[in-house]
Amino acid sequence: MTARWLPARAAFDWHEGVRAACACTLMLVLGWTLGIPDFSWAAIGAFWTGLAVVPGPVRRRLAAMGAFALCSTAGAALATWLAGRGLGAGTLAVLLVAGAAGLARRWGAQASQVGILAATAFVVAIERPVPVAAPYAFLVFHAGGCLGAALLAALYWRVAPPAAMAAPGPLPETGPPAHFAARLGSATALAYLAVHVLRLDFPYWATMTVLLVLQPSVSGTLPRNLERAIGTVLGTVVAMGVGLVARTPWAIALAVFPLVALTMALRAHSYRLFVLFLTPAFVLVADFGAPVAGPAYALARLEDNLVGCLIAFLAMLLLWPTGGPAGWAHERRGRSS
Repeated sequence: MTARWLPARAAFDWHEGVRAACACTLMLVLGWTLGIPDFSWAAIGAFWTGLAVVPGPVRRRLAAMGAFALCSTAGAALATWLAGRGLGAGTLAVLLVAGAAGLARRWGAQASQVGILAATAFVVAIERPVPVAAPYAFLVFHAGGCLGAALLAALYWRVAPPAAMAAPGPLPETGPPAHFAARLGSATALAYLAVHVLRLDFPYWATMTVLLVLQPSVSGTLPRNLERAIGTVLGTVVAMGVGLVARTPWAIALAVFPLVALTMALRAHSYRLFVLFLTPAFVLVADFGAPVAGPAYALARLEDNLVGCLIAFLAMLLLWPTGGPAGWAHERRGRSS
């Protein structure tokens, strides 16, 4: 193992990692105890809520958690309504939602993070099989998980000492925000359309991947694509191994705790390590109600991730000036000057 893969002690945030793991696992334990599989949505909501914030004052971080809870729940409701209305309507909706998430970048890192994750909730929900009875019931669990994680941070387990954090400033300029928004919306919609035309399993993994790896510059997108691919391959192997052992809801809840803790603790250090632990954690949480174990399912998720990585990279190269080879050369010249 190289030094690049070994995290420096200062890069760990065990406080936030354990807090997020407690919030997420608590929802799974409640679901197992009460016999309600939809608590997996509460666990996902709690996990995403932890991801929705960046360093800053406690009040700002808690406001971001609340904004994510509101935006993601509303977006998931819209996605559920659109789910049965055809591929064209779904593609257009994904284009607009992902584009809006990209445009949020103009208001800073906090708004960008909330927007991207809320769009992620949308693309996951639009692929969810919609039950005939109570199609919107899962929203209660999702919102409850989001608010539960925020309340845990606000009332009992503070997200960070106020004096230790600085408010996030504006993001660096990498071209007009509208270009990134259009690129992100187009690429995510293309991924959504492609996985449906190809009839791939677990299509939301491809759209999620585009949302999470596509950056405003080629120099930012390429390494994140590579790290996502490497982390996903290794994470898929971990998910397959864990799936062979964790065959009951209780075992899944126990396995999720260290995976979520490591995901959150390492996210500021290495995107590869973040994805390595994120992949099995999300697989286990998503499958909590109806596990789909086996190598074929794990490999199907890997396939969708790699499709998303490819679409994100091609979009960065081909869509709008900062995405082309000339833009990449300009970035390299700018860094060397």
